[in-house]
Amino acid sequence: MKTMTIAMLAAALSTTVAAAARAASCKAELGGAKAAILVDRCTEVSPATHPPCNSDNPCDLLISEIKRGCGLLAGGQPPAPAYCRSY
Repeated sequence: MKTMTIAMLAAALSTTVAAAARAASCKAELGGAKAAILVDRCTEVSPATHPPCNSDNPCDLLISEIKRGCGLLAGGQPPAPAYCRSY
């Protein structure tokens, strides 16, 4: 029973990882120009030392990082960029 549960969890994790690996790049999804805007915004607001701000990553990942960064800047100094209101 315990082995079956571990095997099921491993299969579910493997499926999730494989799906993430197959996710289209933001560049492929939106085109280079629009993806570049997201990359620039992501880079500008992300506090991460190695942010996921790369057009080869899925757009959802870039947008998630923009939302996180904008949320951290909300009401602070320096003020959040105007585009943060869109996120």
